[in-house]
Amino acid sequence: MPKQVDVEAQRLSIAEAAIRVIGDGGLENARLRDVARSAGVTTGAVTHYFDGKDEVLLAALDEMVRRILEQQTSLPSDMPSGEAVFEMACDILPLDEASRTEWRVWLAFWGGAMGNERLRARHRAYYVRIVGQLAESFSDLAGLSPEQANRLADAVVAAVDGVGARATLEPEHWPASRQRETLATLLKPLLRPLDDANLS
Repeated sequence: MPKQVDVEAQRLSIAEAAIRVIGDGGLENARLRDVARSAGVTTGAVTHYFDGKDEVLLAALDEMVRRILEQQTSLPSDMPSGEAVFEMACDILPLDEASRTEWRVWLAFWGGAMGNERLRARHRAYYVRIVGQLAESFSDLAGLSPEQANRLADAVVAAVDGVGARATLEPEHWPASRQRETLATLLKPLLRPLDDANLS
């Protein structure tokens, strides 16, 4: 009997390979043959599962956002709400080599979105999802109004983006300790209402 192929697993494997390739050489230098080599398949296999390079790149972006959204749902339950959100935000920062690769990919998509309307629309839609999911968590944790929760979620995402971008571009000057300290300076005052709400 012919070997059964898990299509979703194959697509995920290729998307993960694309993340590695983009992380090493940037968006413009990501070639299908490099993605295929990293995934351990032929270029023909890549084009069998994806309709060209753009679809492979979008699959890589999809996987990046899936990971971010997954991290947002795993808030530590053994600490105050504000501290839990802070720790979740820190987990998204480029604190080690694996997360630095993911951030290089994320920043590459930022740059690519500047001149690509399709990519820009996808990027914008994903930010809506990321902020929306975070805002929903804030509403659940502290009973904030939708407007308050969205404003706080926007601020958290902007702070993480700022520290993450600096640390990705200047890794030698931004060790994990400095990233955490800077993010604490930015976020701890903003997150205090979450804990205040839990105490009231």
